[in-house]
Amino acid sequence: MATLPELTERLAARFRNVPGVLPADIDAWLIEALYQYGYSPLTAADIPDDETPLVITLAQIQGARAIAFSVAHYFKYTDGEEAVDKTMVSEQYRKLAADLAAEYERERGVIIGRKSASTFKVARRLDRDITEPRRYGWWWRQ
Repeated sequence: MATLPELTERLAARFRNVPGVLPADIDAWLIEALYQYGYSPLTAADIPDDETPLVITLAQIQGARAIAFSVAHYFKYTDGEEAVDKTMVSEQYRKLAADLAAEYERERGVIIGRKSASTFKVARRLDRDITEPRRYGWWWRQ
């Protein structure tokens, strides 16, 4: 079970090379992911170890979407020989958020599948012999 500071450290490691990301941003994204997943900052230690990556992925999705939103105003201009095009930065972060969301759904399905695997089986009826033909229905009359 990971504590809130450990989760924060893991998320910060994933965004360490992204310019402009502050520790307050990391905290906000992680807390939002915890609430989305059904926990709070006080109950973060209750998250099972196999579900911790899901919370981190949710926080990454929050971060990628927030960055995409904040850089949506980027621009493109040409000045003589110099050209700057930052219009695709937002699109790249939106694609990253979509990829992370797909990964989250895939991993969530695996975890849910492990937890809710059905053990239902139909027992053989002891009052009937399997080799005995059924004496009812249209196939018996032929």
